[in-house]
Amino acid sequence: MKLKDFFKDRIGYALIYFVSTSIVILIMYLTLIINKINLPKTNILYAFLVSTVLFIIFLLYDYFKNKSFYIQLSLMINLKDELDYMLNLDCTQTLEQRLYRNLLLKIYKIYGDKIGKYEEERKQYIYFINQWVHQIKTPVSVINLILQDQKNEEYRPIFDSLAEENEKISHCIEMMLYNTRLNEFNLDFNVESFNIISIVRNVINHNKKSLIRNFIFPKIIGNGDIIVETDKKWLFFVINQIFVNAIKYSKDSQKDKKYITFKINQEPTKVILSVADNGIGIPPQDLSRIFNAFFTGKNGRKIAESTGMGMYLSKKICDELGHDLLVESQENQGTTFSIVFHTGKNMFKL
Repeated sequence: MKLKDFFKDRIGYALIYFVSTSIVILIMYLTLIINKINLPKTNILYAFLVSTVLFIIFLLYDYFKNKSFYIQLSLMINLKDELDYMLNLDCTQTLEQRLYRNLLLKIYKIYGDKIGKYEEERKQYIYFINQWVHQIKTPVSVINLILQDQKNEEYRPIFDSLAEENEKISHCIEMMLYNTRLNEFNLDFNVESFNIISIVRNVINHNKKSLIRNFIFPKIIGNGDIIVETDKKWLFFVINQIFVNAIKYSKDSQKDKKYITFKINQEPTKVILSVADNGIGIPPQDLSRIFNAFFTGKNGRKIAESTGMGMYLSKKICDELGHDLLVESQENQGTTFSIVFHTGKNMFKL
């Protein structure tokens, strides 16, 4: 707190002081007049001036005595995350300041206890989710193997339908697992150098049944080996999520030929991987909100399995990896997602 602000805060005290002093002087002066005692007015003014100077000296003394306390309060207000600083609030001079300090410490303790409780509950929840996901993956895999072993062609459409639904369950489980892991991203993070075309082919192979089922043809456009540095597992999830969405919103397209095109473009300071489909596209009013959590938009309301979490997680993962995730779309024409790998300012080499 500056001296000017301190004086502004004490205006009320000053007004009371001057009013009460003026009343006292007026009463004394009237008493002297009634008693016919002659007193020079300069003496009254001199007494008033001395009293005012003493009052100002007292205010200055009070300010400098509490200045360190005000400075610490200002530092605490300006700090964004360092709540521990309030534990060092030891420049208390008065009972009022000590009460403030004790109040802050009590609030801090209550806050810390609640945060600790919520953090423990969150850890238990994440542990439960991880355990549940790993346990549920086993029966999903068993169902998939059973369906693959079925040879009865009479029920082949039913088996194919069950396999498709099983794939959806597997994808949702995977999304839930990555969502829980994202909260502790730094503990599950490994940077590698690899050819980006290899991971694109892995994504295509991972979804080949869905491509065949929906008569969608993938294409890869890229020259030679293009190396990027990032976490392969997290990047696979992002590309796979974009690819799954491209299949989902292309299968209902009325076009005769349905394509999903991977294009890798290498520039001096960055590598751009684009995934383009010729599906139903994204309405202009939804385009700016597709990275929001649980946002499904106009198209998502038409498709029951849309959760609004896929692109949200992909965006968060790209932010954590230091990549840009961009989108362009025209309704009824198609959508293009682009992942930008910055090679000139690679965060992993800092």
